[in-house]
Amino acid sequence: MNFTELSFVKPSAKELRSPSDPLLRSVKQVEKRTFPTSEIFDFDGELAKRTTHFYCALRGSVGKSRDLELYGYIVFVRSRLVTRIHKVCVVEEQRGKGVGKWMLGLVLAELRKGGAEKVDLWVDADREAARRLYLSCGFEERETVNDYYSAGRHGIRMEATLAN
Repeated sequence: MNFTELSFVKPSAKELRSPSDPLLRSVKQVEKRTFPTSEIFDFDGELAKRTTHFYCALRGSVGKSRDLELYGYIVFVRSRLVTRIHKVCVVEEQRGKGVGKWMLGLVLAELRKGGAEKVDLWVDADREAARRLYLSCGFEERETVNDYYSAGRHGIRMEATLAN
């Protein structure tokens, strides 16, 4: 995939306030198609928080709904000591092309530059592709919690150390 055709943007809070914003509408549609109902992220409430960061990989202009094509998004919360990634999602049609690794690489580089020391996330033990992606980006599996997501759905906490 030619990543020079894509932009990795952090939409401003002002752009995301409107429920009719085409980018946010696209993200919410992808979220509903990708994750179980109990795991759908509350974009309206969470994006208003100062510590929540939201980035999108897209082709086209954020302000022009006609030529906007969403490839994926990442949501993370940054605190002084640890950064927790809440969502990494690649649009189904774009999976397997390196988009997730590209997005994660950009976020991890920014966090490293900003002085973050550790990044962690939780992943469903059955999401093999996601686990492979995180391992390929330097994450290590630290613990498993049975029934983390729901009965029979186990969660794995993964962590990456960013300190040089």
